[in-house]
Amino acid sequence: MKKFFTYTAMIILTMTLFTSCDIEFWEDMEDRSEARTLDGTWTGYIDTYYYDRWGLTGDSYRTTMYFERTSAYSGWGYEVDYDLNSRYSDYYYCEFEWDIYKGSIRIRYADSWNDVYINDYRLSSNRFEGYMDDGTSKDIVFRLNYDNRFDWGYWNTRGITRSASDSTTTASAKVMASGKFAK
Repeated sequence: MKKFFTYTAMIILTMTLFTSCDIEFWEDMEDRSEARTLDGTWTGYIDTYYYDRWGLTGDSYRTTMYFERTSAYSGWGYEVDYDLNSRYSDYYYCEFEWDIYKGSIRIRYADSWNDVYINDYRLSSNRFEGYMDDGTSKDIVFRLNYDNRFDWGYWNTRGITRSASDSTTTASAKVMASGKFAK
């Protein structure tokens, strides 16, 4: 009888060990898959974000984010928030680093804005939507679509600063703002 309990305990212990490794393996594979899917340009609307950050209201504001993967789980990118009616004069451009760990996406911006965590989301090859957590008590809803036609030419300035002679433009190596967004 003692051998029976010993063998039963060993079998249960072995199953537990292999099961926990199996869960970590699948979480790892899911993170890798989501990082691959996230790679690229996404354009859409982020609810309350424009008001929270710049005090702007209305439906004419959009965000476009570019994610480039540098490892299986992380990478860098940049984001531009802009007014659809004056895209090249009212905008905010900021670079960021991102990573995925156990299904949670973290975005660390180059400016002083809080890190953003995305835990509750849906991601497919053409749609990225869910909720962002920037440390405030507000739920920030976002709806982005894959956008392989967005022209980054105007903002594609990694490491380049804009002229300081324009009084409505603020700039640094990784952050640029103009018009309504320059505060």
